[in-house]
Amino acid sequence: MSALPSTVEFSVSTENAHIVVMLLLSHNITFTVISSDQTENTQSPAIAIANEPKTNPTYVSKAPLIPNLKLIESIYLKYINKNIEQSIPNETQIAAEFGISLGTFKNGFRKVYGKPFYQLYLEKRIEHAKMLLLTGYKSAEIAERLGYSQAIKFNKIFQKYVGITPKQFQNNHQGGARR
Repeated sequence: MSALPSTVEFSVSTENAHIVVMLLLSHNITFTVISSDQTENTQSPAIAIANEPKTNPTYVSKAPLIPNLKLIESIYLKYINKNIEQSIPNETQIAAEFGISLGTFKNGFRKVYGKPFYQLYLEKRIEHAKMLLLTGYKSAEIAERLGYSQAIKFNKIFQKYVGITPKQFQNNHQGGARR
């Protein structure tokens, strides 16, 4: 039988890095994440996340750990992955719900996902709205599903992020399924 390698290197897109990190954490696997934009002359990683097993007290990370990683991932799953059609949550209330300070929440979220919570939340809502448009929903129906009091508010936000109105988007992608 051959021995397992002590180090394995692999590449993961930035968007999916948090999934790999959570998998490694859940299995108590020691790891280091190195930013792909790191220059060859740099000796320490730009970003490092370590899960130190209790049997190895001498492990030292060369970069700061991301605090409350599991909590930040839980927030992402609850508010962005599962409840994207709910009204936009208040960051202060989210931090209080998870028992962390607002600063810890904001800084941790930016470190893990590369952007502020509210920005990522809106981007995911727009992606969800695009999917609904492609399946034949009308703009007014989507606005209602996403909790906008008026369809025009949804239309303006959609146009701001996508560059065209929901109707134009739908017309440009006529090949989508119809309900």
